Amino acid sequence: AFRLSVVRARARARARRVAPETAPTVIQAPAGVQSLAQVLMELQPEADGPQILAADALYQLGRVEEAYRLLLSAGPTSHRAPILARLALLQLQRGFLYDTNQLLKKLIQCGDTSCLRPLLAVARQKDRVLLQAHCHSAAKRFLEGTREERAVREAVAYLSIAIMASGTEAADSLLERARCYALLGQRKTAIFDFSAILKEHPEHVQALCGRGFTYLTLNQQTECTHDILAALQINTDIVTKDILSLKDKARKLVCDWLHQFCRASLSDILLATPVPCSEEQLREAFVIGGSLMRTDCRDPRWHLLYVDLLLAKGESEAAGAHLCQIFGQEPRDAAAQARVGVMEALKQNYRSAARRLSKLPEKDLSTLDFLLNLIPFNQRKPLAQVNLHERIHTSKVVCTGDSFNFYSATSSKCVLSFACAHIYHISELEVWVEDRCRRGSSLVLCSREGAALEDFTRALELQSDRAIQCVEAGLGRLRLAECFLRGALQHYGEQQLSKAWTLIECGLMVDGENAELRRLRARVKREVASPCRVN
Repeated sequence: AFRLSVVRARARARARRVAPETAPTVIQAPAGVQSLAQVLMELQPEADGPQILAADALYQLGRVEEAYRLLLSAGPTSHRAPILARLALLQLQRGFLYDTNQLLKKLIQCGDTSCLRPLLAVARQKDRVLLQAHCHSAAKRFLEGTREERAVREAVAYLSIAIMASGTEAADSLLERARCYALLGQRKTAIFDFSAILKEHPEHVQALCGRGFTYLTLNQQTECTHDILAALQINTDIVTKDILSLKDKARKLVCDWLHQFCRASLSDILLATPVPCSEEQLREAFVIGGSLMRTDCRDPRWHLLYVDLLLAKGESEAAGAHLCQIFGQEPRDAAAQARVGVMEALKQNYRSAARRLSKLPEKDLSTLDFLLNLIPFNQRKPLAQVNLHERIHTSKVVCTGDSFNFYSATSSKCVLSFACAHIYHISELEVWVEDRCRRGSSLVLCSREGAALEDFTRALELQSDRAIQCVEAGLGRLRLAECFLRGALQHYGEQQLSKAWTLIECGLMVDGENAELRRLRARVKREVASPCRVN
């Protein structure tokens, strides 16, 4: 035992010793290690360690055939991972690809590929490159024919070997392995691999898309949108093609998220900067808008966004031409009509602008406020004055009819006046809220709960205290909460979870103790949090 320890100590010391004055290290050290390894083999003929040490030394000396024969002489190797790893590398260098594949397969079945690390630490660079390319190609072959779990797991094993062999330049193998992990449902591990690529290559489009789509399956909207936007700014064509390759539900969700981000970004820009905005300020938004139109040219929302961007840039003629091309000379759609109204206001045709814009608030007050920011500051006051005059005139005429028409007309005209109120102190918010609540009550009595809930929802969103006072004086909290519950249940049954959530929240504002609404909110929250599949 003492003799054996002395020999081992000499072997380690010889391997570490470098004598540049007498001979190159690459020749001197392996030769010395090989000699001492021979002594160790005589002292421990049954042990793998000395044979592995001797084989590694022979490999470094370029005596590949001798190293191969030495490892074969170790006997059966089916469960001896370090020997299998070395035989695989030697056979690959010798050009025997079938044998290499069989040995790598046995190594993977052993479940211990970590034994490759000490081998690769002494392997020549060209052999490491050869091993990486071979394992990467093998993994691609596994994935070509099928996406069954067994094949994907085998591909992951081969890709892991390729990544170990490559060192720092493993982007292609990391990308493929990340996609495999995503297929296996190991999403956080996939994100780790995508992030490893992006750490070295921040503008790697496929890694950005891959990570973004993985965030999509985890329902992480902010992270997904950030990655997809970053990729779009690098190569719009590739990213648009990748979005189109997603399944319908996933494609719709990622487009909706991009649209929401773009709308919010454009609103912030318009609040901070008067029209026209600079091209640099709108660059991100134009990238998103263009990609959305290429993803689905039939969706009117994308075209309306593009028109808004052109208006924000000050290109009203181009905006009008695009609007006319998509929606016709005289659009029927209220949202498109409102954009025509903005263009009429820019031409100082305020009566026509007020008429067109007043059609929108019945559906979307927030969009009206946004569109008014597309009109220069000095043109908003005359627009609102014309609108107020029209409102008074219309109210007098409609007052002679039934109450339904009165509330509808006053609310429609009142909203535009209120939207401009922050410019010249014409505030009619409370009147508008009361109108909505009264009309909502009338609709409930006429068994038109769907339309009624729209009125109550808008009133609660704008001035909840005043709206609840109106409810208490009319239908009562309990009755209205039951209406919100029925509406939410209907949307939930149709899997319109966003609409269901809005009605639930409004119902709880009216009656916070309603147990059925609380239970339904918990169910919707669980379903919204569940992941969706993107491929």
